[in-house]
Amino acid sequence: MNPGKRINSLDKPETDKAWFWDRVEASGLRPLLKTNYNHVGSGLLTAFTERWQPETGTFHLPIGEMTITLDDVSCLLHIPITGKMLNHAGTSCTMEEGQDMCEELLYFSREDAQEEFDKMKGAHVSFAKLLEIYHDNLNLALEAENNEDEEAETVEFLRDCTVRAFLLYLIGGILFTNKSVQYVDLIFLTYLQDIPVINTWNWGASGLAYMYNYLDRASRRRCGNHGGYNCMFQAWSFAHFKRYGQRFLDENYTNEDPVGAKYYPLKIGKWPYETRTSLDRMEVDEVTFCPYEDHRQTRPFQDISWYSGWIMCGSAMICPHLPEHAFDDYLTENYVTEEMRGPRSEHGYETEPGYIAWFYRVSHPKIWQPVGGNPPRPANVEVMIEEDNANKKCDVFEICKTVREEVREKLDSELTLEAARQLLEKVYNDLEPVVTYSFHRKRKRDSSDGKKKKNKKKSKTRGEEVGPSGQG
Repeated sequence: MNPGKRINSLDKPETDKAWFWDRVEASGLRPLLKTNYNHVGSGLLTAFTERWQPETGTFHLPIGEMTITLDDVSCLLHIPITGKMLNHAGTSCTMEEGQDMCEELLYFSREDAQEEFDKMKGAHVSFAKLLEIYHDNLNLALEAENNEDEEAETVEFLRDCTVRAFLLYLIGGILFTNKSVQYVDLIFLTYLQDIPVINTWNWGASGLAYMYNYLDRASRRRCGNHGGYNCMFQAWSFAHFKRYGQRFLDENYTNEDPVGAKYYPLKIGKWPYETRTSLDRMEVDEVTFCPYEDHRQTRPFQDISWYSGWIMCGSAMICPHLPEHAFDDYLTENYVTEEMRGPRSEHGYETEPGYIAWFYRVSHPKIWQPVGGNPPRPANVEVMIEEDNANKKCDVFEICKTVREEVREKLDSELTLEAARQLLEKVYNDLEPVVTYSFHRKRKRDSSDGKKKKNKKKSKTRGEEVGPSGQG
């Protein structure tokens, strides 16, 4: 079962249980209950992940670079994007620390905790066991509050344990979905210890850093099952790209709800082939760059969303947040003067020198050829030309053209023997880079494809000498 479906099927106390819902509301995490999807579009998310570049923290698309920002998190999930970053060391706590927290914060005995750790091979609690802990504490809390002889301190303790188990289940299934998709890391229970200050932690930025980290891993070759997909990623793709991912709009949605609650995804295939093709042919008018304009009354733009630097989810997950890629148009329209703009490009294919070559090298390897000569030459040709210039190789055509013009000019004038000697000397020197360049390229071809062809030819010759039966 995917994490979103787990959250949707989670049993919750009645709304009249103020002690429970007041605590959940005060944590700042209650909106997460509305942003879970029963179906995960694995094919869609995989196709986007293939275009993720860890160096820039952006998706490289034919229309430019885009990324998931703090503003996206704020609007899609309605959780805090300010406050203290989660600052734990490593990616998990020790088993002894986990036992202590289970006993003190979840009312889960050390012996039972150790048994669970042995099954999970670390200080982790499976979703199934955490659900059991939550239900046990909830039932004990309800019994205790109806028992007149029960001490008030015990009742509050059981209530707090119930809320902690519930919130750990919630963030483990939505914000911090790990590769296994089977358990929750107990390290996050640390931040649920003091319930009144849960909302002071920056859950939005830390959840974004956690997702960036998994995108970085998933973008590597031969990474296997990368996991880490969550409702935020899927909701972002729905909000910005109407063409991708089949979904309905929830008829009961209002602007008071997180934008992520607007969508009701359908079950689609898990293979990314079709989406890859669509992304390769993407046009600018298919992208919604500012999808939250009608949501600003509920969720105003926060200045922290401009932050450009490092965000973290513990010391082991530190990633760059570069909103300038996403807000470039907004910045240009509102903060860049006409003098700063410079001359406008007349054609869509005009770019800064070197950009096309860089984009072609680092972006998704499958680029569809443009139609109608726009850009005027394919990206791979641009790459070869710019690489030649970058390596300070000569422009053979330009050198030969210049030499011919100089020779013609001398031939059309009175040419003495000494002038002819000087001309020949100059032509000899001017053509030297051409010879060096051609020799270099020939050696480069011979060192790769040439060797392969020679080896193949030798193998064939030897086969003919030996014969099919192995006898000469």
